[in-house]
Amino acid sequence: MTVTAGNPPGDFVQVGATRDGLEPYLDAAHRRGMRTVLVETPAYLRWRRLLGRREFEVEVAVERPQDPDAVRTALAAAGVAPALVLTGFERYVYAGFALARALRVAPWPDAGDTFRPLDKREQREALLAGAPQVAQPRFVPLGPDGADAADRLDGGDAADRLGFPQVIKPADGGGGLGVLLVDGAAERHRALDRVSALVNYGGGAFSGIVAEEFVKGPEFSLQGVAHEGSAVLLSVCEKLTCLEEVPDEPGLSGFREVGHVARPGDGAPPALQELAQACLDATGYRAGPFHVDVIQGPDGPVFVEMGFRLSGGGLVALVEKATGADWAELAFRTHLGDAPVRPDGAGGTGIAGQISAVSEQELAAAEALQEPGMTVQIQLAAPPPDPAALPADDLPVLASDLARHTGAAGRVVLSGGPGDRIPALLHSLVADRLRG
Repeated sequence: MTVTAGNPPGDFVQVGATRDGLEPYLDAAHRRGMRTVLVETPAYLRWRRLLGRREFEVEVAVERPQDPDAVRTALAAAGVAPALVLTGFERYVYAGFALARALRVAPWPDAGDTFRPLDKREQREALLAGAPQVAQPRFVPLGPDGADAADRLDGGDAADRLGFPQVIKPADGGGGLGVLLVDGAAERHRALDRVSALVNYGGGAFSGIVAEEFVKGPEFSLQGVAHEGSAVLLSVCEKLTCLEEVPDEPGLSGFREVGHVARPGDGAPPALQELAQACLDATGYRAGPFHVDVIQGPDGPVFVEMGFRLSGGGLVALVEKATGADWAELAFRTHLGDAPVRPDGAGGTGIAGQISAVSEQELAAAEALQEPGMTVQIQLAAPPPDPAALPADDLPVLASDLARHTGAAGRVVLSGGPGDRIPALLHSLVADRLRG
């Protein structure tokens, strides 16, 4: 059923398109008869049409979706009456919550009367103040992005005391954009220059830059839903992450997530359950989807950063395959209050893993896998459209998207069979990249 704007059950507004193409909120909205509305830049709306992505019933083009006032004005002009506002992409999570609060619609006030999503620097400060028991890397806020290199503070002695290597990252980036590993003060200067030259998704500068201690260890991410202030942990994903050299910057390396192995969250160690709850308590986030990145350090889990939305990179589908939980549906339930938010644990395989393949060789190696009881799914990526088909003015707006969200040949998903085989097989498929 499709409804007209203003009639119950109202319009679902998604600020920002997902970059993995899944758009999991669409199905949850359609099940409720809600008209679906996507807010994005004109440039990205044109790009996603070339990509052949799923359609929303209404598309609202806004030059700066990160500006909640601009989004509110555009929605009113388009005759949209939001009943629920959620964010599809990290860049716009701040605007999405501000818009919901201004319009007085879900997820306000259940997410928290005064809640606003915190950027990476603010998350660290909130945990230091509200959950000092949570281990996290030492960090130093650096000068604002956009300043001349000669005028920008780089943390000086304070940043040097973090030791090397250390990580330089934008305070409000996403998808690994501008996250660099440096081995000395000179490289840090180069990294700051590099990040300052980048534009955030959709255009514009970063809100700031952070230098942080590099903690070495296995990387994990937690996927969950906050409900009445309690963390419902759906899954724990082991990450496969590689270092790759930054183009035209010899000696500078950045991080890229290559794959994930998902397991049900109800089997997570107590330390991870406690960490997820501490993150909600410290940030004041009471309702909605979240994910938390952690590193398993020598003394236990170390907090890296938190997102107040569904994960990208195909993880929504991977979580459902491993656990049976429809993460987007559970997010709608917690905001609209129409059903229990705890998953029943049925329908999952117990473990599932995936990689994003970047070559025909990786896809061929996946096709050759033969393991008793294991299912191998190969999801080929469509040939990428030519950016030259877009207006020239779109290319600067899409620069970060084209750098971070193109180039995959397909996705390989493994499920079933002996659980300990899936991580080993995924590692074997991408061994050359992981060594890099």
